[in-house]
Amino acid sequence: MLAFDALFRGGDLRRKLIRGGIGSAVVQAGNRLLMLLLGILLARGLGAEGYGIYAYTFATMSLLMVAAEAGTPTLLMREVAAAHGRDDWSTLRSSLQTGALFVVMSSACVTSAGLVMLWAFAGTVGQAAFYSMLLMLFVLPLTAVAKTFAAAVHGLQHVVAAQAVEMLLRPLAVIIIAGWLFYQYPSLRQPQFALAAQLAASVVVLAMAGLLLWRVLPASCRGAAPAGRGRRWFRAAVPFAVIGAAGVLNNQTDLLMLGWFREANEVGIYRVAMQGAILVAFTQQAAGAVVAPQFARLFAQADRDRLQRLLTLAARLVTLTALPLALLFIVAGDDISAWVFGAEFADSHLPLAILASGQLIAAGFGLVGPLLTMTGRERFVARTLWQTALLNVALNLVLIPLYGSAGASIASAVSLVAWNYMLGHHAWTRLGLRAGAFGRSRPGVVIGSEK
Repeated sequence: MLAFDALFRGGDLRRKLIRGGIGSAVVQAGNRLLMLLLGILLARGLGAEGYGIYAYTFATMSLLMVAAEAGTPTLLMREVAAAHGRDDWSTLRSSLQTGALFVVMSSACVTSAGLVMLWAFAGTVGQAAFYSMLLMLFVLPLTAVAKTFAAAVHGLQHVVAAQAVEMLLRPLAVIIIAGWLFYQYPSLRQPQFALAAQLAASVVVLAMAGLLLWRVLPASCRGAAPAGRGRRWFRAAVPFAVIGAAGVLNNQTDLLMLGWFREANEVGIYRVAMQGAILVAFTQQAAGAVVAPQFARLFAQADRDRLQRLLTLAARLVTLTALPLALLFIVAGDDISAWVFGAEFADSHLPLAILASGQLIAAGFGLVGPLLTMTGRERFVARTLWQTALLNVALNLVLIPLYGSAGASIASAVSLVAWNYMLGHHAWTRLGLRAGAFGRSRPGVVIGSEK
């Protein structure tokens, strides 16, 4: 109870951080539930092959999204928050205009290039895959602009509302639209019509994100004269784009390379395994949203003992909650997948067991990622993320041709564990803090706000 004893003592800022963290955790929980329901709907409606085409299309969109966003949402969130804190309305308006224009131009370029490439290779892909990719290229700019609007809302201190638009409204809209299509017109249970549902949902999300931004934007900002920021904005956006690219490589490499080497039905089966493994990691992500501000506060106070106790407490929590679900997937993953997603997905048991094992080991390291990012080690985190992303690519390149989806799951699990180990080792050597459920701080290491 240590972490929660101190949560609501000490002023409005701390209470706002904690409320925002808890609200964020609730939104993430809702997102996991809705994404699971959407996965069940699409897997049962499309079958293994159709779901594989859908999953591969979305993995491709995630990769293209790095170029379409060009680091803009994260940078805009930072710039808006800073300008809002200074009551600098000219800079705030300039940031909004520059960020919106930048992401519209970059996403339009990516979509145009994608249309040219798709047209050039139209004869080498099936009809369902062609139309799925075509619709995805129109979903891409709508999603990029909507995320940019939501990031601006986040920067204006409406954190939960900004997350809810992207993480709750989007999957809910797709579930409603796709569910209605599949129920009313069984002949439309094809991946391209699932992408059509995504396109319609993207229009709804973009409209809601724009309306929300307009409602929360301070009146003083609307009449302010903007200041020029073009070249400076581009230079500042590049590091965020680089970090985003590493994250996408870590999360989507296995699906992309599996789709390159194997048939669509195996991609669909593997996507089901990924859906289950994500559930194992949910507590780790939700706890990070709540505890991360406390890491920053205790680090700034140079209170190493309490920081270590909070780190250990969080590690025990995420490990104990991940353990039963991981064991369930390892022992009975075939029956669970067949019952939830359909009989043809029972073959996801082996990759699901491997991925769940990797997530369980990662949970054993606790919240070492949020710890380092909240204590000024974000550059090391970004560098390590890229190193493990390249490791993931290399392992997938070797293992997928040999073992298929099992090889992809091994590559992902190994890179995930390697990332957590490297971060945990850095926390021990530089901060004197032991990651894991039985951690103890190292004597003689002084921590504090200095880097």
